[in-house]
Amino acid sequence: MRLSKVKQRVVGAIWFFSFIVTMPLLYITDPPRNITPSSLITVGLVFVLTALFSFKVKGTDIIALQGIGLAGFLIFGLFVETLLTQFGILVYLLSQRIGKNDVYRLPLNSVMFLLVSLSAGSAYYALGGEIGVVSGNVLDLSLIPIIGFYLSAYLVNTLCLDLIRRWLLSLPVKAKVFDKDAVWEIVVTAMMMPLGIAFYLMYGTKGWLGMMIIAVPMVTLSVIVRLINNSQELIKFLQSVNHLGQQLTEELSVKRVLDLLFEKMPDILPVDYLYVVMYTKPEKPKLIRMFRKDEGESFVPFQQEADISLRVYRQAKAVIGSGNAGEMYPFLDALSDGRARSYLSVPMMHRGQVLGVMTLASHINKAYTKTSRIGMEIVGDFLAIALENAKNFEIRKKESERCPLTDLFNYRYLMKAISKLFNNPALESFSIIMLDIDNFKRINDTYGHQNGNAILIGVANRLRKTVGHKGIVARYGGEEFTVLLPGLDRNLCFAVAETIRLAVAAEPFMIFNESDNRYDQIYVTISLGTSTAPADATESSELIYNADHAMYKGAKQKGKNRVARYV
Repeated sequence: MRLSKVKQRVVGAIWFFSFIVTMPLLYITDPPRNITPSSLITVGLVFVLTALFSFKVKGTDIIALQGIGLAGFLIFGLFVETLLTQFGILVYLLSQRIGKNDVYRLPLNSVMFLLVSLSAGSAYYALGGEIGVVSGNVLDLSLIPIIGFYLSAYLVNTLCLDLIRRWLLSLPVKAKVFDKDAVWEIVVTAMMMPLGIAFYLMYGTKGWLGMMIIAVPMVTLSVIVRLINNSQELIKFLQSVNHLGQQLTEELSVKRVLDLLFEKMPDILPVDYLYVVMYTKPEKPKLIRMFRKDEGESFVPFQQEADISLRVYRQAKAVIGSGNAGEMYPFLDALSDGRARSYLSVPMMHRGQVLGVMTLASHINKAYTKTSRIGMEIVGDFLAIALENAKNFEIRKKESERCPLTDLFNYRYLMKAISKLFNNPALESFSIIMLDIDNFKRINDTYGHQNGNAILIGVANRLRKTVGHKGIVARYGGEEFTVLLPGLDRNLCFAVAETIRLAVAAEPFMIFNESDNRYDQIYVTISLGTSTAPADATESSELIYNADHAMYKGAKQKGKNRVARYV
């Protein structure tokens, strides 16, 4: 979760003022005791090992800092325990390789564990607990203050997490105070108490060697549990990959194959951006589907020289990386507005050939691992087979009904659709919109035909999105498009046309500037004409002619970027 700059500054300020006020007061009220260089180094080393060798159980990170925190508190006092805990949590967070966008977690966790240490130590003293000479006798320990130490730490930790979720991350928080997760956290906290007591007693009996006697098997157990968890996660991941692959190959519709891929992929890996580029025609690769988690509106025309997919296609090898991809891959940078911090691009292999490339990207730094690469290579191969099967199933129908550039319906399909409407006696009226891109020849002459095609695709996408299920969008020819609106009279048709005009004119289109190897923005407008049947026409060609006439006479010749109704 990415925090706003304001919240990050607030977190940093709270951390700074908490430390400069709290630590001197702690030093005065509960100064260090029983300190020798060897004892401090030994306990500090145990804190570091504990932080480095954390593990997960049921999705929860288990860090035994609270366990050995009691030992540090009883041996050295609250001031030293607080410093050691802060050092341990810093080591833990750095071992997680947090990215630049997550740096706020350092001061945030520091403040949270500072509050936990303060509350735990205060509870121990409030319940009559005392700290004296280090003892190896369990009878010298006060059990009730120790229970208070852990109970207070648990409650403050839970409260802090709740506040962080509500205030910082704005996440929905469960209404239940006591659920299965809470039970598990209580069990983990209860497990920490005997561990802390054992550390203290072994230190009191055997010194640093006694503490190591517990630390070494504990670290070994942590490594074993981590390996088991990693194996279980790998099995679960590969099962998800295999299941998705089987589902993809069962579909015979290209749209359904892609819908399924884009629906399921965010459940398998962190995905903020996902797109598929087909290389069935290597000289003209085509971006067939794109997913953006933030649902950004700007259309970024695909340029193979600017994208990572070209490298993957040529090498027939997956590419995985972290950091800013802007300099190497301008398309991914423009698509993510410079926010992509991890990317994974895999070839889609079928019969020894690369049919396409699937690319994932995330705002999270180092979001993808070698395991992710292996899994996505499997998905990519399944996807290639599924798309090839679905394409062969649909190819004849698609060629007869669709424009290959924009994927809109073509002239032939449009004429059939209009004829059906004229032959439908139950339909009182229907309308058509003819529209033409203004100054399209100038766009082609200035930016080249490839960018001209990108503008045609961009306009088609906005038409498709704006019209939705209200009508049929078709490419009439060249830079002309049509929108057929069943059941709409001339007034409603004019309103839809005006909405389309504004949708095209409001946001800029992106074109690729080859000379500077970058994306630029240009604004495009359209002129529109409307005609309604049966009021304006009684057959197909007349309806189209009237709308076309209105577009040129009423819109083009009167300044462009406007809607004209046939009169």
